[in-house]
Amino acid sequence: MQKDLVTQFVTELIKKAGLDNVPEKFREEYAEKIGAEVQRRIGLVALKELSPQALDEFNALAGKEAKPEELAEFFQKSVPDWENKITVALKEFADEFLASAEKLKKATA
Repeated sequence: MQKDLVTQFVTELIKKAGLDNVPEKFREEYAEKIGAEVQRRIGLVALKELSPQALDEFNALAGKEAKPEELAEFFQKSVPDWENKITVALKEFADEFLASAEKLKKATA
């Protein structure tokens, strides 16, 4: 997933959680942490799904510091049903995040 798509996903998630009205500096720092977790989750899906040969190809791409577009193309080619698997992982993350945000709101109300 390209960085701008992750940023867009995180921005929407923060809005859905009702956290878009917190101080800007806090929101930016929090968005950065959420974005890192989103990237981590995507990475876990990718590594779990890659064959040993594809993992070698990925390591070669990572070693040459491939562009995000190259990595996206690689995963779409190397992981069956890549888009759906990422969609499921992001939905699970969003559900967890929103449930946690709701608990926090209730605890501080």
